[in-house]
This record gives sequence, structure tokens and C-alpha cells, in this order.
Amino acid sequence: MLKSILFALSALVLSSLALPQTVQAAPIMTQEFLFEDGTSFGVLSVDLDNIDEFGNVLQWEAFELFGFTIGESFLFLAEYNPLNLAAGFTFLNFDVNDISNSFAFQGFWDSAFGEGFMDIFSTDGQFIDAGSFYLSNVTLVSEPATLFLMLGAVGGLILRRRQG
Repeated sequence: MLKSILFALSALVLSSLALPQTVQAAPIMTQEFLFEDGTSFGVLSVDLDNIDEFGNVLQWEAFELFGFTIGESFLFLAEYNPLNLAAGFTFLNFDVNDISNSFAFQGFWDSAFGEGFMDIFSTDGQFIDAGSFYLSNVTLVSEPATLFLMLGAVGGLILRRRQG
């Protein structure tokens, strides 16, 4: 009985220590860029803590297209519905270059259309290709405190099972 109480108190203390941390305090939202056949060609991850006063996300955590890491941004705007994170992005607009400064990507996606469009250029302005794309289902990585609470619950179940 005393072990259970001590374990519960320690789990509570660990989870409360993790809550004030600013690193990944909000979920990370990730969606893949898909061709019509479902093949993935890129990924975008944003930290939902990085929102402006209008609720827009203006920077990314990870952005990759066609195997190129995106580095420079001339325009980046992502919107989501904070009441329904599982719905993913509701709007996406970008004009970016890859980190090696070889390609420029301009794209637009709106959930009302369900489809996005992208133009690809060389960084000296030569048009390369254009096409439509879709976004995959959203993946959310929750905050660290949730992990501590889950670990505490699993530990409590193991402890209870040993006593039984």
C-alpha cells in the first residue's frame, strides 16, 4: 500500500516537473505531401506553439520536398483549426528554396479544395515542373508531460499486477 502511494506521488511530481518546460510544450503537427497515387514526396512539421496573434503558424520544425531540406523562406503560412487538431492543416501557402539553393518551390493547399498545387523552379528562375498534390492524415506528437503520465500509469499497472 505504501509503495503504491509513493509511486503515485513520484509519478505526479515527475509529470508536474515536465509541464513548465517550454521545449515542445505544444503538439508537433506533421503531414506528408502526396502524389495522386498516394506516393509521398515530402513532409512538413510545425510546432503549434509557434503561432502568431491571428492563429497562423509562420515557421516550420521540418520541411522537406523531393528529398531536399527546405532552408530559406520568402513566404510561409500554415493554418489549422485549434478545436480539431486531428483535421490537420486547413490552409498552406509557401514560397521556399531548398538548403542547397538549387530549387525553389511555390505551393498552395486549401482544405476546402482538398488538393494543392505546386510550381518548381531552379533558383535562377527557370521553370521546371508543376502539379497537384494532397496532404496525408495528420500525425500529432504530444507534449512530454503526457509521456510521463503514461509511464506512470504503466508502472502502476505493473506494480499492481505484482501485488496480485
